[in-house]
Amino acid sequence: MAPAPSGDVAGAELIVPKRLPRARTLKGEPKIAHYDSGGGAPGEPPILLLHQSLARSEDWENIFPRLATRYRAIAYDARGHGKSGRAPDYSLRAFADDALRILREIAKEPSVLIGHSLGALAALVAAGDAPDLVRGLVLEDPPLNYPKAWVAAEYAPLREGIAAQDPALLMKAVSKQRLPSPGPRGERTYGELRGFYAAERVVTYFRDVDPAFIDARAAGDEPAAALITDAIGKVRAPVLVLAGEPRLGGAVDDPAEWRLKKLADVTVKRFPGSGHLLHGFRPEQFIENIEPFLRKLREA
Repeated sequence: MAPAPSGDVAGAELIVPKRLPRARTLKGEPKIAHYDSGGGAPGEPPILLLHQSLARSEDWENIFPRLATRYRAIAYDARGHGKSGRAPDYSLRAFADDALRILREIAKEPSVLIGHSLGALAALVAAGDAPDLVRGLVLEDPPLNYPKAWVAAEYAPLREGIAAQDPALLMKAVSKQRLPSPGPRGERTYGELRGFYAAERVVTYFRDVDPAFIDARAAGDEPAAALITDAIGKVRAPVLVLAGEPRLGGAVDDPAEWRLKKLADVTVKRFPGSGHLLHGFRPEQFIENIEPFLRKLREA
């Protein structure tokens, strides 16, 4: 894909394709499905996209092509999600190790990491572990309370539908699944939504999730607390935090923002009127917020 010779990605909206490139597979345990635009303007770092829990790389389809007009964009399916392999370990430590694998074996040069939710935490931990591989971090609504266990009953119908591999049962469960934050018109479930997160689309995310991942989240991840705290103290790359409003389901409340501001070089921006799902509901605003940050990295 040929990069735009100049200008910002926000201005490239009308000429970009609508889907990801062909998936490739990074061998190993587990195998990792990834998508690589190639190219990139001279001197620009690759951009690595890390999705949220229960999603897959297609969750970046409204962002990836826009970035790929200027940057080499790479996205990958997290272990136990999408086309990537299932695994015995679904700890935050394991997700961060997979991010490091992609950086070392696919990107092969210092990159900018853009992560949402679980992907943001994996990016944060990876950046703390390997500062030489990270030029900058964009953390979309990072849930610092990740160590806390999910309420199993809230995900039981979804888990049952996935495990049964029954399309009708799964669609019913997805339609009733509560959104992590209200939709643009106050929608509360995926069944009420239309557009990017409509149930008909999101069911393609959920159907390939390993039920054991849901089990792991229902058990909690106590060691993740120390990992997150340690990473905040070690990251030296510039960080942009994009946060929703806590009253609408955003993960970055006042105590979390205070913790994140302990990062060495951090800027926190709020999305008024939005909750946890930022780039999915408001891709234009998302791009408009990250472009000045990417420009600053370029100039530095």
